[in-house]
Amino acid sequence: MSLTIRPVEREQWQEFLQGISRGSLFHRWEWQDIIEAGFGLKVNRLGLFDEEGILRGVLPLAERKMSLLKLGGSSLSGTATPHSGPLGEAALPEVLSALEDYAAQKHFDYLELTLPDLTGKEIVAQQGYTVEELLTLDLVLPQDQESLWAGLEVRCRNAVRKAEKSGVEIIEPQALEEWLEPYYALSCGVYRRQDKEPPFTREYFAALWQKLYSVGDLVVLLARYEGKIIAGGIFPRDKNVGYYLDGVSDRDYNKVVPNNLVQWEYLKRAQALGIELYDMVGANIPSIAKFKKSFGSVERKYLYAYRNRTLAARVGRTVYAKHAGTIKKFLKRS
Repeated sequence: MSLTIRPVEREQWQEFLQGISRGSLFHRWEWQDIIEAGFGLKVNRLGLFDEEGILRGVLPLAERKMSLLKLGGSSLSGTATPHSGPLGEAALPEVLSALEDYAAQKHFDYLELTLPDLTGKEIVAQQGYTVEELLTLDLVLPQDQESLWAGLEVRCRNAVRKAEKSGVEIIEPQALEEWLEPYYALSCGVYRRQDKEPPFTREYFAALWQKLYSVGDLVVLLARYEGKIIAGGIFPRDKNVGYYLDGVSDRDYNKVVPNNLVQWEYLKRAQALGIELYDMVGANIPSIAKFKKSFGSVERKYLYAYRNRTLAARVGRTVYAKHAGTIKKFLKRS
């Protein structure tokens, strides 16, 4: 079966996603709106059509210009989108062939893809992509709170108790103005402690709230201690899958372990919402992976692949790998 890639209107995109049984947040039309607003890029909402014009899959392809290069990704690095790629019943070889035709037509210099597991690794590599295995952590939620609590490691349960006994309170904001500024300040602090430019803008956080909270698909939790906001987390969902999208904290208050309590309070809410799977999004930094595993989550490998389609892209990626920090700071100022 040969495929053709072309843009899809919102109604057809939405109808296709409604037929998918498991949640897929990062394929939602609203998610593309969020990253367009938050990162200043364009997302091409593409459909995978067979010879009879039947829609067999969808592919959100983010597009960004970097100097003279045209970059495309599903997902594209730096867009807070850990999982994306083609979604649907179309066979991967046909999808990759159609994507190559589209990329040539639209003059993309570089492509990135993420795929949910490792089954397509050899196929993607054969198409000229460099393929890497990445990790996330999944937690299947039991139906009762007692089992949920029992699934936490002892050290995690002790940390939750310590936070509660120390007087840490968990707040669930009901309006954007209740959390945006304190959360954004903590986010900036997290990255600046690492001498990095904060990747998230106020516009990104606001778009998350505006697009997802109004339909009941976003939970934001803040930890307050002695009248001060010291930590927080952002937890969107789609259907029966919840995600740990982002978390922040003030390390001066690590002694009262607010992050453990934030996670525990979210897990209880997730159960009440009928969420069956909690994707904790990322396990490639050992210290963060250790924290996430303490809640009972297990590793799942998925694929990240990239392809330099032009010589300029090959040279550009080499330069970027060596000088990424300097380039990011320059782009931030310009």
